Amino acid sequence: MNINQDHRNLAKALRQLNFYLETINLPFTARDLYHSAYEGPLEDRLSDEWLDHLATLPEVESALQEPFTTHTIAETLIQSGHEALLKELISRVRHADISFAQAYIVGVDKRRKK
Repeated sequence: MNINQDHRNLAKALRQLNFYLETINLPFTARDLYHSAYEGPLEDRLSDEWLDHLATLPEVESALQEPFTTHTIAETLIQSGHEALLKELISRVRHADISFAQAYIVGVDKRRKK
């Protein structure tokens, strides 16, 4: 399977977003956002099976070693045509009455919790 760079960048951004959501203890994941954003007919969107495949790529897993902010994650979502996912994130954050500023995540253990 030939996976283009846009899908890789999106998968990396979703991995970073998951880490961010876990770190600030939000009760949902990037996959939850994906499902909510694209519920109903998928039309030209892919099912979430591709997320599982891309998550196995070493460069996606190592995405946490790169510097990232909420801005870089949002920028990648927009550039890859996934504004709906970003809108769902904003909606959930507002609904939960959570406020947070764009920030680098430093000093946090980036290894997956087992």
